[in-house]
Amino acid sequence: MKIFRFTLLSFILVISIFQGCVFAQEKEIIRWLAWEQVPNFITEGKYVGQGIGDAFTKTLQQNLPQYEHQNVISNTRRYNELIKQKNVCVAWAWVVPGSSTYRIHSRPVSLAPRTGIQTLKSKQNLFGKQGETLSLAKLLENNGLILGYLEEMQYSKKVHELINQYKDDERVFVSSRREVEFDLRLLDKNHLDYFFGFPAQAIFEAESKGIPNKYQFYNIEEIDKYVSMYTHCSKNEFGEKVMTEVNKILTDELLMEHLAVVERWYGENKGYRDIFIDYVIKQNPNELVTHPGH
Repeated sequence: MKIFRFTLLSFILVISIFQGCVFAQEKEIIRWLAWEQVPNFITEGKYVGQGIGDAFTKTLQQNLPQYEHQNVISNTRRYNELIKQKNVCVAWAWVVPGSSTYRIHSRPVSLAPRTGIQTLKSKQNLFGKQGETLSLAKLLENNGLILGYLEEMQYSKKVHELINQYKDDERVFVSSRREVEFDLRLLDKNHLDYFFGFPAQAIFEAESKGIPNKYQFYNIEEIDKYVSMYTHCSKNEFGEKVMTEVNKILTDELLMEHLAVVERWYGENKGYRDIFIDYVIKQNPNELVTHPGH
């Protein structure tokens, strides 16, 4: 009798383990896209995985235990190919113009700080005082300054119009490489005098290396709006199911916790915070927020 009981219990245990393994294997997979762009996504160094988009991706994954989660590091060109696949989502990104036919998105989850230009503090006399908002149009009139422009990136309509006007000129360096930001060392080596970027790029580099920040960031008149950020997935049955579940997770409390992560990397800014609360939390239209893919 004891042998029978032991055998029966062993059989039940084996069946339970087998069923558990089958259940785990049957979990649907979500492939989450990310890209190297500090401090949005940080893929190496002592702050790896602590970026704004990294943190938001982890939060969604922790609240979606019914799926198996895989992280994929991409570049801008591969990103636009992968997002069209069945089981691919991105937790924190803007909407690319023309993507509404193959992508669905959540309620707004964040605001991207405005893109501006990076240069060296030692060249401040050629640009302006710290805190000034500059005119890209006027800067481009100076053929002694070379601008770096990433062909794969989306800026504002005014910026693209100006770039089209000057892109065959030696004062604009157009990079077709699949990157999302220029290396700051290009400024150090005088290959470029200024390029498009975010203020946090230089802040992050200085903090991670424990050195003074030798770069200067300026806002520009041609980019005067914040870009609305979303969670989005491929536009199919799977993506629609995931998005229904994501929208239930996106509470005001969770999004305010996300704001704290943004402020950790970009610094506290009352103007940004006020617009974040008005647009992301209260979901009011705001003339200072754009969503170009809608």
